[in-house]
Amino acid sequence: MKASISRLAVLLLALVCIVQAASAAAGFEVKTETINPASGNLEPGQQVTVRYVLTYELATINNANDETFEFSTGLSNPSWDFTIYRDGVTIPIPKRSGYYPVLTEYEFNYGDAETQLDVQLRGTVPSGASSKIEVVKIQQKQGDTVRDTHSVVRDVVSKAQVEGSLSTQQNNLKALKADLDAKAAQGVDTAAAQAKYEAANQALVSAASASPSQAASYLTTASKAMDESKVLLDKAWTQKEVANAAEKIESLDGMITNFVENRSMGSDPQVVAIMTKRESAVQFYSQAKDALNANNNSLARSKAADATNKANEALTDANRLQEKISQGFSLSGDFLLYIGVGIVLVLVIVGVVIYRRKTGWDELG
Repeated sequence: MKASISRLAVLLLALVCIVQAASAAAGFEVKTETINPASGNLEPGQQVTVRYVLTYELATINNANDETFEFSTGLSNPSWDFTIYRDGVTIPIPKRSGYYPVLTEYEFNYGDAETQLDVQLRGTVPSGASSKIEVVKIQQKQGDTVRDTHSVVRDVVSKAQVEGSLSTQQNNLKALKADLDAKAAQGVDTAAAQAKYEAANQALVSAASASPSQAASYLTTASKAMDESKVLLDKAWTQKEVANAAEKIESLDGMITNFVENRSMGSDPQVVAIMTKRESAVQFYSQAKDALNANNNSLARSKAADATNKANEALTDANRLQEKISQGFSLSGDFLLYIGVGIVLVLVIVGVVIYRRKTGWDELG
């Protein structure tokens, strides 16, 4: 008796597992999906056609008539055509209309037969459609339980939306052009950024005469090109700022070399102070190059500015020292040569004067 009860319990458990497995397997697979227009934005008043071919499994095959296929769409004036393909035989289902047609299990349950469901929808994008529209939604349900679902949502653009976006993008393009011109005046190489600007300009010209759905695509292209132009311009600007810092340091190095090698002033406290500022400028410059290589343009420009400022401080000190030397505050280097030449000239002049005087005395007897 106990053995029979145990076997019965095992059997019941197995049946429950089978039912659960069958229930879990219920659902549909999209074999074919065709939507016209296939991609891109939709626009109010546009005709849209949709076709699906689905294979499906039911939660149960006992004709409980508790399963449904439920459809919906945001298109206006929708019409639906449904066809069952059963083992190669075409079985039409009465035509439907409306936004929410439903197929009952009675219409699509053919037991173990190999079946497919063909769904065709035609409709129009509503004139008052917002930025998005649900073109189609398919749900397979058992009672209130959704077993499977599939939906397609597309963007919708109107003429008014396009005109507003076009105006905004044209203003953005003008601002970009002004930035390009300003940077070019500073000596920045704007060639790469200018090419992207031209691509954006051409896209906006095309958008101005295109249909709303096409114009939206052109506007996307223009926006992307402008973003890329800004990135390239920012990079070129940063490279210029880093190069400017390098030029300042190079100029400073020339003056320091003159002080140290030509004038033997390497131990002069003023030269030492200039060299200390130069080392600080070089450190900032090195940090600027590291930031530039890491694509951190903002930090690179900041460090380049620090390097330029510190190099300018040192150059100011160096020029001031050079001026002192020229005024005779230092007796080193070339200045000593000038003094020597001056002494020689004085001696020559004095000798000439003495010679003339002596010659004059001799003539007087």
